[in-house]
Amino acid sequence: MSENNKPRLTASFANLETAIKIWWKNLKKFVLVYLWALAYAAAPLVIAAVMLGLLVWLGDGAGAAVYTAIFAVLALCFLAFLYFAIRAYIAIFLVVKHDFSGNEHEIFKESAQYFWSYLGVAIPVAIFVLLWSLLLIIPGIIFGVFYSFAVYIFFFEGKKGLDAISASKRLVSGYWWPVFGRFLFIGIIAIVFSLIITAPLSAKGVSPESGFYHIWNMLVQIVNYLIGPIYLLYNYQIYRDLVKIKK
Repeated sequence: MSENNKPRLTASFANLETAIKIWWKNLKKFVLVYLWALAYAAAPLVIAAVMLGLLVWLGDGAGAAVYTAIFAVLALCFLAFLYFAIRAYIAIFLVVKHDFSGNEHEIFKESAQYFWSYLGVAIPVAIFVLLWSLLLIIPGIIFGVFYSFAVYIFFFEGKKGLDAISASKRLVSGYWWPVFGRFLFIGIIAIVFSLIITAPLSAKGVSPESGFYHIWNMLVQIVNYLIGPIYLLYNYQIYRDLVKIKK
């Protein structure tokens, strides 16, 4: 089949429009998933806050053993928070997998059973892309695009580990440039949006130590979490196009 007759992927603007519409329609569900993740992470966050307060209160008056114990607890709290943050990301995929139906709490609880298998895909992808990038940045970009749908294949086709990574490479094969172009498009949109919402932080006279800076920075992080599913949904449209074409 010639390049001219080859089936085309949906245009970037159309993909983004669809992603935004789906995101907006299901925003409440995404927010509830995040809130359940935050509820589960509340205990380690509270413990971490207590430990930090204890560090301030002790100052230089405690021994090395006490400081070691406090930092060990803080490290465990960080790992616990990271665990629930990753599960929130998994749960967003599950919301899409379940066609935006089902109870948000049950979906978040379901994310636990995907945790290790998800890492079994995500970590090798990160390692492989890093290793290719060590050669030169270009190979890292090339294989980053090839492996970009491994996680989607894991969730929506049930393939795990290297099978999901190999399947992603086969899926993108023959469509590397169209996929890369769509990734570049959403990347530029994300950069422009980030520059706009963070502009007040770099305004003249705004100190990184000021209350305004910290409050606005916190709002930026919240906005980033809220719009995060748009990126997932945008890529999901590309994935579905490729699956349909490759059947």
